[in-house]
Amino acid sequence: MRRHLLTAGKLLFVAGLMYWVLSNIQWRDSWVKIDPVAKQETRHFGYIQGAWDGVEVRFRSEDGGPPQVLRPDANLRVDPGLPTLWLNLRAGWFALGALCYLLTVSFASSRWWWLLEVNRLPIGYWAAYRYTWVGVFFNNVVPGQTGGALVKAIYVMKRCHGERVPAMMSVVIDRILGLASLSLLAAIAVLFYLDNSEFATLAAVLWAVLAGVVLLGVVAFSRRIRSLIRLRDLLEKLPPKLSHVLKRIDHAVYFYRGHKTGIFVWLLLGTINHVLSVASYAFVGEALGVGIPMQDYFVLIPIIVIVSAVPIAPNGWGVGEFMFRRLFGDFGAPHLVGADALTATKVMGTRGVALSLLYRIHLTLWSLVGGVLFFFDKDKVTRAEMERQAAAEEVEEAQIDAEMEEASGAAPR
Repeated sequence: MRRHLLTAGKLLFVAGLMYWVLSNIQWRDSWVKIDPVAKQETRHFGYIQGAWDGVEVRFRSEDGGPPQVLRPDANLRVDPGLPTLWLNLRAGWFALGALCYLLTVSFASSRWWWLLEVNRLPIGYWAAYRYTWVGVFFNNVVPGQTGGALVKAIYVMKRCHGERVPAMMSVVIDRILGLASLSLLAAIAVLFYLDNSEFATLAAVLWAVLAGVVLLGVVAFSRRIRSLIRLRDLLEKLPPKLSHVLKRIDHAVYFYRGHKTGIFVWLLLGTINHVLSVASYAFVGEALGVGIPMQDYFVLIPIIVIVSAVPIAPNGWGVGEFMFRRLFGDFGAPHLVGADALTATKVMGTRGVALSLLYRIHLTLWSLVGGVLFFFDKDKVTRAEMERQAAAEEVEEAQIDAEMEEASGAAPR
């Protein structure tokens, strides 16, 4: 019952976020005449015909009549709605972004294959590559609680005769390495913005995340520090659910304690891979004509991805769109010439949401590759196997809930 209420609460939260985001972006095309003396804007709504960002723009008023030919300059601005941004997609830039994503998936499968190999789980590279795509399919297309990481782990268990713990730990540490690499990239990128006060808060957040990751790594890999701070005793004193999560992470790192050099190398290589990952977003942004410098993506996108990875909403839906609307609106506004701050924030926020939704569609299309591999696999994971593994996870959660209730009942009033 509690789990169902939690799921319902998450769905309501996502619905509320999406409603707010979609209510605060531009859907209609318009052009704006700016009075440089009075500093006033006059907005005219209608329909853009053809490209919206050319030297000349054809615009038909909502009131009818022949289309006008507009020549945007310092005192005249064209603001496309979200549908027009999509309709004028530049295919070349979009294809380049899609190619970058393909390369990042190939890298991710290589890293996971290495994690399996050093744990003596005999999964060939081609199998790891296929399972990675299947995981992408379950993450982006299949609704429900069965995520891609769980499906990948079940495939490994089937191939390795029930090696549940090493299989689960491989996907946990793979996720940690991915987020750590992304945090490192963003922390490096934000160094180039230290003279920009607008990025000061983002810099603090990124360096705090990176410091947390470094601290986690030092504590996990150092037996001396673990003994000195009595890590196990500390974990037992934490709230049960938090303790459970941290124990799982600690357990995952334990499996790879003898491979510190390899972990460090993959962390650095992961940073290079995330250059491609962020470039994928940036190229799709160029395809839309979002209008922010390429280097800004290397600060904004990692923050959006990290926040979206927090398990608040299914696959980050709603949370990601909110972050795109907020960050692209706030930090993209200075790049929109001739608009007041409020208008610029809404215009650039609209472009950010257009990028977010288009990128999700692009991911869904790529995910179908994993769907094909899954449905034509003779030894594919069955629903019963997923349910058994999910049930095992639920038993662990139920035990934690019972411990929490018991502790609550025993607490003095």
